[in-house]
Amino acid sequence: MRAALVGLGRWAEAHMAAARRSELVDIVACFTRSEEKRAAFATKHGIEVEAPSYTALLEHPGIDAVVLSTPNDTHVTMTRMALVAGKAVLVDKPVSVDTAEGLSLFRSIGAGPPVAVAHHARRLAGHRAQKGWIESGEAGEVRMAQAAFSNIRGASMAPEAWHRHVRGSEAGVLIQVGIHHVDNLLHLLGPAVTVNARFGYGDLGPSMPISAAVIITHASGSISTVTSSWTSPSQYRLAVEATLGTTEYTLDHTKWTSAQVDAAGRLALAPAGEPSHVYPTTAGDPLRDQLDDLARALRADVSPGVTVLEGLRAVAVVEAAVRSAGDLGAPVDIARMMGEAGGTPEEIVALTGGQ
Repeated sequence: MRAALVGLGRWAEAHMAAARRSELVDIVACFTRSEEKRAAFATKHGIEVEAPSYTALLEHPGIDAVVLSTPNDTHVTMTRMALVAGKAVLVDKPVSVDTAEGLSLFRSIGAGPPVAVAHHARRLAGHRAQKGWIESGEAGEVRMAQAAFSNIRGASMAPEAWHRHVRGSEAGVLIQVGIHHVDNLLHLLGPAVTVNARFGYGDLGPSMPISAAVIITHASGSISTVTSSWTSPSQYRLAVEATLGTTEYTLDHTKWTSAQVDAAGRLALAPAGEPSHVYPTTAGDPLRDQLDDLARALRADVSPGVTVLEGLRAVAVVEAAVRSAGDLGAPVDIARMMGEAGGTPEEIVALTGGQ
């Protein structure tokens, strides 16, 4: 798959490194609005096609797919433009900044090229093993899950950083950091039906939360929590509590973009009434694997592993959390919120698991 990188910031470097580790994907083109930055990136990585505009990039016949690593509020528009041009898309999370916009993209996905959402965290070895543990029946019935993901990047965020100004920034740390675990929890426990949340504010001003605590009630009847901070030391963990035991996955977040990230994680299993022990996992390469997944979907004309629908489910939880936090933690019903955003009954059923 011949792909183009669009948006050449920190995550473009991670995608570029992942593509080099792939046997299925080549990065052959790049684009960002800054001509100087574009030329520097192309020279550094030996990229031949340095497009002068996004439209020109999409018109290039030698490109099969685009990898969008641009500000959140551009994701839907740029994805739709790529689809019109016949290009497959891997779009960084979040797939959209609100549910109404996400629904518009969901409706535009037809028989054309595949669109995948870059929720790569669910591909971590520990989460794949947790999913297998649940699906095998070894867990029994899942009752609860607790997830935490924090880092200190918000403490040094420049005033001009796009994260502080684009639509969706009112979700702050939750839409940038905590959403990784929102997706993990939806993947492990199933779709959400209600959300309660409280936000904390500080270094980034009175309108951008630097901490978040979210309670998700899932259609399955299980309950999960997500906590996330943007101004405290890095931590990453997710525990699943079930009737036959508990698994807890922890990760050294400093290895987040490394090809060896799975070597930095540990999954422990505590069966009911027994001591905790290490649960076996199979190492992968999450950032490379999501690129390969899109290449296989394009080749075989099948749906990718993380679809727009799944990306939209995570966005809906984030939007519901914003509403709940604004109402002192009152519950927000996902189906009702989706209806207010123009969702049809069929779309609401798909997003909430039929609840």
